[in-house]
Amino acid sequence: MGKRHVYVVPVRKPVTFALLGIVTAAIASLLFVLSGRAYAAERSPLLELTARFLGGGGAPVSRDAVLAFLMPVTANILLYVPWGFLAFVALDLPGRPRRTTYLLTIIGALIVAVALALWQELLPTRVTSMPDALANAAGALAGAALGHARKSVRVRFDF
Repeated sequence: MGKRHVYVVPVRKPVTFALLGIVTAAIASLLFVLSGRAYAAERSPLLELTARFLGGGGAPVSRDAVLAFLMPVTANILLYVPWGFLAFVALDLPGRPRRTTYLLTIIGALIVAVALALWQELLPTRVTSMPDALANAAGALAGAALGHARKSVRVRFDF
């Protein structure tokens, strides 16, 4: 066998920002399409779960209650992982400290998440609520960590 070649596909910053815009539009479109087909609870599931653990919620903690809390949180985190990855890659500059890039990514995710939550308040039914913005920021942080790791991790597929 001969020497293997590594092919690097450079993606320029404007393309990365365009992809970030596309992902943001896809998130907004998904929220619009889901509007009226899902709901955001008036009472925080975390508060309800805590009250049940402490015995003040009436019924004991059930598997359904735990799933009702975990599923939206998991969905909110996973929804923003690609956004956080692209934002980190777009904002990462050679002279900028990584801490600053992480901070800018998280602030950007919070701004987008809060803006989408406020936009949802204008719709007849909503899918998101303000506490979802924290889960969105956690997803963006996970995406930023993947964006940071992209230079030090090499994936190779052997056939």
